[in-house]
Amino acid sequence: MKKAIRILATGFIALIYAGGALAQEVRVGYWASGSSAAIGLVIQEGKFLEAEGLKPKWTTTTQLAELNRALISKSIDIVLSGGTVPSLRLGVEKVPAKIILANLVADANFVVPKNSPIKSVADLKNKKVGSTPPGSTMYALVGAILGDGYGMTKDEIKQIPSGEAQLLTFLQRGEIDAAVIRTITLRTLGAQADLRILSTVPDEWKKLIGVDAPPILGLTVVDQGFAEQHMDLTIKYLIAHIKATQWGAKNPEKVAQILERGLQMNASDAEALAATWSRTYIATFDEADITSLQRMAKVFAASGNFSGDVEQSAFMTEPYQKAKASIAASK
Repeated sequence: MKKAIRILATGFIALIYAGGALAQEVRVGYWASGSSAAIGLVIQEGKFLEAEGLKPKWTTTTQLAELNRALISKSIDIVLSGGTVPSLRLGVEKVPAKIILANLVADANFVVPKNSPIKSVADLKNKKVGSTPPGSTMYALVGAILGDGYGMTKDEIKQIPSGEAQLLTFLQRGEIDAAVIRTITLRTLGAQADLRILSTVPDEWKKLIGVDAPPILGLTVVDQGFAEQHMDLTIKYLIAHIKATQWGAKNPEKVAQILERGLQMNASDAEALAATWSRTYIATFDEADITSLQRMAKVFAASGNFSGDVEQSAFMTEPYQKAKASIAASK
């Protein structure tokens, strides 16, 4: 009788262990500022991970760099949306982590005052172009587009780094000829901006690399050991992330409410971000995305963001392909 009880007890413990593994806690981190905060809040408040049977433990950081430190120290399993430069640097430095999703687009526009004689991006040769500071993703992208895309030399590319508000002031005063401004900013300003769009950074980047994939601003990164031991959980995470991104595109009013509540954004800013959701947020990891990232890695290396190559092994595509197939099969 005692032997039978021991066998039953052992079996019960095994079932508990198995159930616990299936519902294992997933530790997810994201930056509580910038564009990544919006998708993080939507996933968290919408309980998209819970809907896939996961038990998330959330960590938010005040600085983007803290995310990779948390991943390397194994304080978290997944970085929801890490910056492209630091994420690719993990691959250069052979950190045991894998990039599994592209989720933020470097969505910005080449703009000039409406009365400017400049008609196209090709006309920006030797012109003062307002951009983000050196070392940033956008600064490197603009340099690559003007240099590799339009054949301009380093001396002919004159990027003026500053924040968007100051760049807009510079444009109004005529201190710069053009600027790179985010779509959400242009939407918020409306007609008062009095600007004309020459082209978009994503369109120019696609022409440059020859594939239909935008420049990526944010990436999902997973601890390699976690992904290898818990592939099923990694796939479920991606299913949730993909569904949340799709939901955000279809529900701008609800997204705006989440942003107002969670980020203390005013109504107009929250509505502007929600309205441009599909231009900012993606959830893909196909061959074209990897081609874009590999080209970006070369641009970043040439700009001095890091030294070394990002090998193919830095990208893990299996979880995304299985997540995509699962979503397709459920429709």
